[in-house]
Amino acid sequence: MNTKNYQSIILILILGTVTVSGCTYLTGTTATINKTSTGGNFENEWVKFQYPPELVILDQSNSTQCKLEIYNSSTPNIENMVGEVFYCKSNRTDLSCFTKRKSITIADKPGIKIEDGLQVCSYVFLNSEYTDVKTMIVNFDAQKYRDAYQKVADTVVVKKISS
Repeated sequence: MNTKNYQSIILILILGTVTVSGCTYLTGTTATINKTSTGGNFENEWVKFQYPPELVILDQSNSTQCKLEIYNSSTPNIENMVGEVFYCKSNRTDLSCFTKRKSITIADKPGIKIEDGLQVCSYVFLNSEYTDVKTMIVNFDAQKYRDAYQKVADTVVVKKISS
């Protein structure tokens, strides 16, 4: 199996793990305008943070949801995707079943971090509910982009939480 196929499989597993975690989007709307960010500082109406300047952020957020994809190239395809930051709703009880979870605080909010060697993923709880919890997901390829995850996690500021 070549490297590109292996990377594609890893990213599909990462996205699949987030999907089966019980996370659902806050709304069914889609992004209206795709904007890219380069240079190491990102800010939109939802969040702001620093990231390694060699990465590119595709902002697919809109007025009802935060959805950011992070790439190692200006070509946004699955092979180049290294991480993502987005808001969704989750269930704290469902997330408690992960055996490799660690309690964390990001942006002064409680959450859990799950790391398995392939991915590093944090669920940051934006309110105090136990079901339908407004949650920020920070998810990265752990094999090559653990430092990028850490830079984002250490500098993220939550600016807006959807209603």
